[in-house]
Amino acid sequence: MRYFIRAVKTFIYFSLLFILIIAVFVISGMSELDIETMFRDGYKSLWQILAIMAAISAVYPKLSYGRTYVRIKGNLSGNRVQITEIMQDFGYSVEKESVGMMTFRLKSTGARLARKFEDRVTIGQDEKGLSVEGLKKDTVRIISRMEYRLND
Repeated sequence: MRYFIRAVKTFIYFSLLFILIIAVFVISGMSELDIETMFRDGYKSLWQILAIMAAISAVYPKLSYGRTYVRIKGNLSGNRVQITEIMQDFGYSVEKESVGMMTFRLKSTGARLARKFEDRVTIGQDEKGLSVEGLKKDTVRIISRMEYRLND
């Protein structure tokens, strides 16, 4: 269900971005406010553009969210304080904390909005080791910092 929600949010985000770009063209006088003259095939082109955006939105969550394992010394409970400090450096605060798992959310509402409120980062301990789950562009930075700081 989470995958579907992320795909819908991405489609809405792309649609709003498309509308904003078209609005800029119309306001600047580069185009008329008529779909038939704005696009080569009129409304048919509009449906084709929406189909492409839907296809990209369907694939985007698979490519941009995931779980990655961290190679550090120790475990989650032994590094809890340092991990919390690292996350605070990136603008995250603790949302939930339990045995073997910590969940963080961004403090800034603007940053959360830019990520479509899909800003949760979960750090967990399992039999494979310490894992970081969330938006890949954030988790890569977090993992890099963890490996640098916690493996001295």
